[in-house]
Amino acid sequence: MAGLGRQMRGNGIARVMKSEGGYADMSEKHEGMESKAEEAREYAMEEKGYKETKSGKMKKAKGGMTKSQETISTAMRKFKKGKLHSGSKKGPVVKSRKQAIAIALSEAGKSKKK
Repeated sequence: MAGLGRQMRGNGIARVMKSEGGYADMSEKHEGMESKAEEAREYAMEEKGYKETKSGKMKKAKGGMTKSQETISTAMRKFKKGKLHSGSKKGPVVKSRKQAIAIALSEAGKSKKK
């Protein structure tokens, strides 16, 4: 670490204090040095919806919809426009809101409304 200044510890962030005063983020430099257990833990968290920040911390990702939620909202949007058909495209247009919900849940692979 010659020439960068003295090392600071704390906050779980790898930082090095420069002699001019600012900090240089070192977490990206150490990315390849993680153990296999840490990488597996990080991968498992990403599967659950967590994202890694620039500092290397894992935070829960906000917003977004699951695939089933997107399918349900698409079907309900079709119902609102009057384009939702029961069965195939040749089937009659759905007029009942309850029937539209049942079709949407069926398309999304959900069994019934909770």
